Amino acid sequence: MVATGFSAFESLLVKSPHQRESAELLLLCWVFANKHVPLDEDRRYLERLAARAHHRRDLETLLAAARRQDLGDVQLAAEVLTKEQSGPIIAFLRQAVVVATSDGALSLRNHHILRFLADLCDVSPDTLRALYREVTGRTLAAPEDLSHRSHWQPAEPEAEDTAEAEAGDTGSTQAHAGEPRASWRDRVRRLAENQWREHKQQQQWRRQQAQQAREREQQREAAAQAERERRAQAHAKRQAEAEAQQREQARQQAQAETLRREQAQRQREQAQRQREQAAQRQRQEQQQRQYQERQRRERQRQEQESQHQEQQRQWQREQSRQRQRAGFDAPSYPIRRALIELELDTSASPREIKLAYRRLAQRHHPDRFHGQSEWRITLASQRFQRIKNAYDLLMQHA
Repeated sequence: MVATGFSAFESLLVKSPHQRESAELLLLCWVFANKHVPLDEDRRYLERLAARAHHRRDLETLLAAARRQDLGDVQLAAEVLTKEQSGPIIAFLRQAVVVATSDGALSLRNHHILRFLADLCDVSPDTLRALYREVTGRTLAAPEDLSHRSHWQPAEPEAEDTAEAEAGDTGSTQAHAGEPRASWRDRVRRLAENQWREHKQQQQWRRQQAQQAREREQQREAAAQAERERRAQAHAKRQAEAEAQQREQARQQAQAETLRREQAQRQREQAQRQREQAAQRQRQEQQQRQYQERQRRERQRQEQESQHQEQQRQWQREQSRQRQRAGFDAPSYPIRRALIELELDTSASPREIKLAYRRLAQRHHPDRFHGQSEWRITLASQRFQRIKNAYDLLMQHA
């Protein structure tokens, strides 16, 4: 009957989120299953790799698939590894060499399996030999010839069984033949003991080689871990220095910004003081000009007043002389003062008084000086009041 389901490895591969790691682990289990003497240390090494690849619980499934020597699973794993790779996979090939040589001697099958994996990982034979020497300290020899008699000759211990059978068949022979048969059995026993001791020594040597290989692998892993930690520390140090430099730059920028704001504030305050000082100087200059203008006008008024008084005195003297010549009495001082204010003489008629008042009142009315200085409006008001008082006085005595 044709099977329609998946194999155990195919089911695991379909469900696995890390198909490349699953394929690599199956190929390593294939190497493990084809060793002369699989060691417990190899099993623990595979368990560590399985835990790293998230397949700790699937290791038994992979080992069972590898022991079945199902080339379909091997081909599927090889296809997955070829599809996922982007270059030579030295790390995986190193792991395969470690597993294959942990017991010292490399089995004939693993001879060919390692070369197959090297070709699968796109690694040249020279690189494979260099990697093998680096891991084991020995040269990768050519695989043995499968046609050699050692691969098909029966094992030596069968000779003892054959000798015993022959001894049973010849039990009726003469007694003097017993000693040679005993010597032959002793030689066979000694040969077996020697072979057993050699096997134990070779097994011990293989364990030592495997231990040394694992120690070298652990040393490489420790060195790689130390290098990663050193790089991480260097990266953290560089990052801390960069952060410190950024903080220092930020502090300097903040300090520069503070200095810039303070300088701008000082410049604004200085500009404000300069504007206030300029405005104060302008006010002082304007007040000085106004004061000088008032002084000038006051002096001008006093001069005009002085001239007017002098003219009035001259006119009064002239009028006095005329009256003396005409025999008339001079008018009183208030009347003379009023006539001078209206710019008239003693001979002015009431009509002339009215005309003079109208003319001077229009000329010196305060409304004509609206918008000028307060001092100028005050002078105009005082002059207008004197004109009006003079007009009222003259009209009373007209």
